[in-house]
Amino acid sequence: MSPATKTESLPLIVRLLVDGGKLSAEKLDQLTKARQQCPDSIEEALVSAELVDENALAETWAAHLHIPWVELVQDGQASLLMLNLPGELLPLSLGTMAELSAASKGLAQLVSESVCRRRRLFPVRDAGRFLEVACLNPADFSALEEVRMRTGRIVRPASISPALYTLLLAGAFGVRDVVREIVSEGAKTESAAKAGEPDDDMDFILDLQRALPPGKDSQVVRIVNVLLGRAIEEGASDIHIEPYEDTVRVRYRIDGKLRETTSPPRSLFVPMVSRLKILSKMDIAEKRVPQDGAIALRNGDKRVDLRVSTVPTIYGEKMVIRILEKEGIPDKLEKLGFNPKQAKDFVAAAHAPHGLMFVTGPTGSGKSTTLYCCLNLINSPTENIVTVEDPVEYKFFGLNQVQVRAQQGLTFAGALRSFLRQDPDKIMVGEVRDQETAQICMRAALTGHLVLSTLHTNNALQVINRLVDMGIEPFLLGPALRMVEAQRLVRRLCPECKVPYELPEEVAVKYGLEPKITLYRAGTNASCANCRGNGVRGRVGIYEVIPISEAVRECICRKAPVAEIEKTARGEGTRFLIDSAKERLIAGITSLEECIEYLRKDP
Repeated sequence: MSPATKTESLPLIVRLLVDGGKLSAEKLDQLTKARQQCPDSIEEALVSAELVDENALAETWAAHLHIPWVELVQDGQASLLMLNLPGELLPLSLGTMAELSAASKGLAQLVSESVCRRRRLFPVRDAGRFLEVACLNPADFSALEEVRMRTGRIVRPASISPALYTLLLAGAFGVRDVVREIVSEGAKTESAAKAGEPDDDMDFILDLQRALPPGKDSQVVRIVNVLLGRAIEEGASDIHIEPYEDTVRVRYRIDGKLRETTSPPRSLFVPMVSRLKILSKMDIAEKRVPQDGAIALRNGDKRVDLRVSTVPTIYGEKMVIRILEKEGIPDKLEKLGFNPKQAKDFVAAAHAPHGLMFVTGPTGSGKSTTLYCCLNLINSPTENIVTVEDPVEYKFFGLNQVQVRAQQGLTFAGALRSFLRQDPDKIMVGEVRDQETAQICMRAALTGHLVLSTLHTNNALQVINRLVDMGIEPFLLGPALRMVEAQRLVRRLCPECKVPYELPEEVAVKYGLEPKITLYRAGTNASCANCRGNGVRGRVGIYEVIPISEAVRECICRKAPVAEIEKTARGEGTRFLIDSAKERLIAGITSLEECIEYLRKDP
């Protein structure tokens, strides 16, 4: 093939550059490779491969089409955008780049971002009936016609270099997000393909307020919906469905206490459990072994997750449903009952770059809620937060949550070992249950990770003895610990019907309270709408937060008794469970009966 034939098949701008001596014929072989890198724009391919100077492109188009070309002149802090006309320069705008960007954004709105990017053009001057438009390919007359149709103006083309075009575009619309554009295009294609098809995802969310037709077939469905809806309305944390020989008992756990509610007949027990197992994606044919599942439901505008568990009993499967409302996780620790100092110490420890944090208390004392609230406070795009839980109770964006599956070999220890290869910043372990998990947590804390976990102990400082019993050396534990915390939940008195009374002197002395102090007890107003005659509504936490100071750390390292560590911490201003209980009691938030366990003096 002759050189003349070879160039005739090339795009116009390439032929113009070759004819003008700005692109040598020897470099044409490199152009093929450059086009593979930039298939959408021959101009950008030429510049990226450094085959021609980008200003040469604009000048070549301008000379061939007898049109002006746009250039940018820098003068110190000021930038001057000019229209280079034959024989003269027409200033378009003057100012800093920020001012130029603001001015160009207003012009660009005449055409729209999508047209500017797709057609590779940018409006540079509004002259009434005329609109000056700078183009990477001013010979693309269909692009100019599209601008004319959109704006109703007479379009005057100008040429522009790829670098200046990119600069103006970024100033007006920001840097191009290619990923977002691809996803947007894919979403449009997918929605067009699925037009008219039902939304399959909705089938997995139970809507309690969806109307059901009357009849025998829907009786079980309606009973299940009523039981779930009533539990949510009354603020229950759990639903217990228990079979007996001739009857069924349904109980709600409200404010920590189980209360019976209206139960269905025994004949409907098996259909009810089957309905709930289907919703939970359990095996309805398997009744001999325990099963776990989950249900997502919608009650009005509220999304609620249910964790379902069954165990076989002598009269059938007992089912317990845990109600998990993500809205119940507050955005501040103070809303859980922490005082300002406790909340500050807790969050400060959570922001530490490495170390161990432990939350302690019995089952049902709100440990997971506290940890999730804390993780929400420190959750950010700059932190890689991973959790391993059994089970995963609340699902949050930004947390990489792993469910323990011991049957498949995925244990706390196994997940922790994998986490350490996942570049974590913060690790939350649902519970430290064995020596292996404790030792891996310790190694993670000593190698630059922050580990948050829970333990079942009576108070915060017993964490030290428990971990030492698990084989953790005190000289390692002291430097690793950042904070230990203990908590309990006590029922909150109804503010509408609580009753004041004067505490007898002998009782006050017994529990370390001031003689003749005024306390409150639950009222007996059966008509109280706030508590429905129960005298209590909701629960509040009592806490002890012990930051590990240098003095406390020194006590741990030399194996000091817990009593000595407690004395050291109290001397630094730490408030313990007994102090938190007294504060709630004196403030009239809870009753003496709720706090007696935490007010007893040591014999």
